[in-house]
Amino acid sequence: MDNTNARRLSLLACILVPAMPAIAGMIAFRSQPILIAAVTGTAGKLPFLTNVFFNHFAGSLLLLLGISVILAYLAFAQLKLGDLTERFAGLLATVCAAALVSVLYIGLFILSVCLPLYAKLTER
Repeated sequence: MDNTNARRLSLLACILVPAMPAIAGMIAFRSQPILIAAVTGTAGKLPFLTNVFFNHFAGSLLLLLGISVILAYLAFAQLKLGDLTERFAGLLATVCAAALVSVLYIGLFILSVCLPLYAKLTER
């Protein structure tokens, strides 16, 4: 692989790292009305995860942003490495970490929406 293609691939990875958590945050932000509709009328008996996402939603988005900034800094720091193998290994690690953070955030958000709905369905 020549130096131009390696540079392009490295920059693409550096763009993907902050983009994945940002997209996860946008999905959760647009889905928040579903969470609000799911928890109306169940003020005292919310599960812990739903309570955290419902009451501290802005904080969870800021935490996701902070993790995204740290991962983006680590990805851009990998660009300074001279050896292509070390650079691509570091970029692969940061892209995988960003994907893992995004999937975990969306999974926890989906679980926080599903728990009150499950409680309503199994209520007797």
